[in-house]
Amino acid sequence: MKNILKVILLLLSTTSLLAQSSDSTKTKKKYPYIFPILGQQVQDRGIDFPLPAGISVNYVFNEMYLDITQFDMSIAGIDMTEILNEQTLGFKKTRAFTNGLNLRADLFALPFMNVYGLFSRSAGGTEVSLQPQFEGVTFPEFSSKVEFDAATIGGGATFHYAYKKYFISVDANYTSSKSALLEQSVGLVTSSMRIGRRFQFKNKTKLAFYIGTMYRNFTNNEGNTGSVTIGEALPNLDNEIQEWYDGLPPLKQEIIDRVQDKIDEKLEDVDYDNITDLPISYFIKKDLIKKWTFQFGFNYDLSKHWSVRGEYGVSDYSKFILTGVNYRFGF
Repeated sequence: MKNILKVILLLLSTTSLLAQSSDSTKTKKKYPYIFPILGQQVQDRGIDFPLPAGISVNYVFNEMYLDITQFDMSIAGIDMTEILNEQTLGFKKTRAFTNGLNLRADLFALPFMNVYGLFSRSAGGTEVSLQPQFEGVTFPEFSSKVEFDAATIGGGATFHYAYKKYFISVDANYTSSKSALLEQSVGLVTSSMRIGRRFQFKNKTKLAFYIGTMYRNFTNNEGNTGSVTIGEALPNLDNEIQEWYDGLPPLKQEIIDRVQDKIDEKLEDVDYDNITDLPISYFIKKDLIKKWTFQFGFNYDLSKHWSVRGEYGVSDYSKFILTGVNYRFGF
């Protein structure tokens, strides 16, 4: 009987201890921020999660080589497409490049989803190499360069998944750029995937290295229209074209003279003092030669609030460089 009583008392005391232990776990620290949704569950699992909101300032350089699939133009309102088009002008290589500052604001709406918006001002240019073909004759190559300023706005989302020290992310965004050279905005869709590993140091800083791929493509598949003066398109027209012409053999000079006569005939009713002031209106359809790039980069967390990032992308016909600083905060 005494042994039975001891067992009962032991069971009661054990149950009481278990109940006390269970009650103590119910007192959990409250997650202090509104975002991300489910942030309380993340904290309860003991996950060291970044502060939910951030502002980044980045320097971005983009270089892309393009194929010109259609080109129509007029000079001073006179259609020149019959004489000057993508076949006769012989587009060989078109290089577009921009560089400037990018301002980005982001928010972890969910623990696995970060949404962001961005704005940038950039300076850039387009370099075009031409190798004209008139009357079945191919002429030496020459080039022109047009510089411009552009404003870009856009937004996107990044999806994250981490396992121990490894992580994977998938990103997609859309941007729209406007410059004085084109009447329509240029839309660009970008998607990417990255996989990497994190390292944590004794001073509590964290370093992540990653590799991945990025896809970019224009959304304006129907083409763009724009305008520029001859002087802007060919700033050294008088010197460069004359040197190019003087270097041609007599038979090729005669062909160029006949082409020039056709252009002059179309412009005979146009009143102008300097040919470089004549406006060129054009329609252009372009496509990226290489839509995919190989990406690699790093992110270094100096503290819960500050981090720096660098990323480089490269392919045979494009380059991408990003470097910047990010400040994170909660609200």
